[in-house]
Amino acid sequence: MITLGVMNSRGFYPITLKEKIQEYDQVFTLRFVPEEPIDFVPGQYVHLLAPASPPGPENVRHLSLASTPEEGFLQFTVDLAPTSTYKTRLAALEPGGQAHLFKVKGEFVWGDPPPSQAIFWAGGLGITPVRSLVRSLVATKLSVDWALVHVARGAWLYQKEFEPWGGNQVRIRREGLATEIAPRTGQWPGARHYVSGSARFVTAVTQMLTDAGVPEARVVVENFR
Repeated sequence: MITLGVMNSRGFYPITLKEKIQEYDQVFTLRFVPEEPIDFVPGQYVHLLAPASPPGPENVRHLSLASTPEEGFLQFTVDLAPTSTYKTRLAALEPGGQAHLFKVKGEFVWGDPPPSQAIFWAGGLGITPVRSLVRSLVATKLSVDWALVHVARGAWLYQKEFEPWGGNQVRIRREGLATEIAPRTGQWPGARHYVSGSARFVTAVTQMLTDAGVPEARVVVENFR
């Protein structure tokens, strides 16, 4: 069971923005501090209510946690280009302002037991939950061999942070993705594959892995369910 700390009268948990960091273009990392520690597992996501908004489906989004519990803050990296009222309100939030979450969910996690080998396939901002998993691996010295294939049209988010963490890391454009499947699945035939990104990216990579003979049971998808 997830323990979420102090709930307000509406059933939401207040979190305060501590830092707002521009990564590139309109992509920002937002670091929040909860009033009390929030229990979550690396790789999970939250339901976040837009600042200064009433509860309702139009004001809630699923955001992947990029942080680990040990860091003491909740980190999200999002594209804040104003394509919706939700993003406009989130973009307007400055340090000291509050937002609210009300659920922590997700199976995009290491699991028990964790795999001996893991390959991450991340499309664009799909790298956010991967940061949580890999950082937890590095911090706890978990015995997992890992590789990362990060596909992006522009900048590769978290690249400088990831580089000292080891693993087998590749950063490519979309047209190079298909050429990575056979070498990765061939080198580590028993690996667990973690796929995250847009729905289109996840569908494409999952199909490529299936075509390469990877069993469905060894593919973990971030699907916000």
